[in-house]
Amino acid sequence: MSHLVIIDGHAIAHRAYHSIPPLSVNGQPVNALYGFYSMLLSAVDQLKPHYLIVCLDSPGPTFRNLEFVGYRAQRKPADRELVSQLPLLPETLSTAQIPFYAQGGYEADDLIATIARRSLRRKFKKSQKPAISQITIITGDKDLMQLVDQKTSLFVPIRGLSESKLYDIPAVKEKLGVLPTQVVDLKGLMGDPSDNYPGVSGIGPKSAISLLEKYQNLDNIYAHLDEIKPAFREKLERDKDNAYLSQKLAMLISNIPLQFSLKPARWNKSKITALLTLFDQYHFKSLSSRLKRKLDTSTPPRLGSREVTRRVGGFDPNQSSLF
Repeated sequence: MSHLVIIDGHAIAHRAYHSIPPLSVNGQPVNALYGFYSMLLSAVDQLKPHYLIVCLDSPGPTFRNLEFVGYRAQRKPADRELVSQLPLLPETLSTAQIPFYAQGGYEADDLIATIARRSLRRKFKKSQKPAISQITIITGDKDLMQLVDQKTSLFVPIRGLSESKLYDIPAVKEKLGVLPTQVVDLKGLMGDPSDNYPGVSGIGPKSAISLLEKYQNLDNIYAHLDEIKPAFREKLERDKDNAYLSQKLAMLISNIPLQFSLKPARWNKSKITALLTLFDQYHFKSLSSRLKRKLDTSTPPRLGSREVTRRVGGFDPNQSSLF
């Protein structure tokens, strides 16, 4: 089984910034950077990927801003200390030899959707076996739940970065009340205040879930308006354009003309060595300690030696838990 892990880079860095106390190196804030790599190490330890890729947002407007001028218009500007760290992500990923992707006009979510879908279709040339049989997406963005299927799951940090939850199909249903395939229809009905798109005014989560349980998707809801009680039918008729606009804004693009290769994404000891160089450069001593312990314990134990017990470390910069 070949396992690909895709990290939503800026989403994890943003969460790290708000979860880890201020930390700086030579006057440069680095707490978001520290938390990003701490999350990466713990995720690798738990998920054990064969391949690892990072996707990043690009500056400037996306196609969603062109579709709807109010898209994300109500979001507050990011803190300067966080903004100053974002350019360090691609720079440090290059040092770590971890491939990353960003493309103007699209969000990282769209790149993730494209790479995930295309990776599952790829096959080894000689055997014609699937190159990737399992994908885990590390993100704090629940919009990506629409990508969850039998081979794709989300690994979502909760309570800052100290705990994480793995979302498969049943977990998405439990969290949102709908299946992953219905997430964009749910957004079409409810809208999304964080992204500032409207949905149907007066349709909340309970009503939206109830409609989708009965009619499965937005098209089917509008095909059966005559069956829906008048109070809801009037709202749906009034805001039909908003419903379909919101659905379109929520839907991730999975066919971006993106050039990517799995070969550089192979997780191996050369990346661990490159990460050690990076951590020494930024004086991330506890992260360096975790990596060195990993290198020590990755060698098969001698006959008669005790088995090494692993544990997943937290994200406190003062901790030096195992990788």
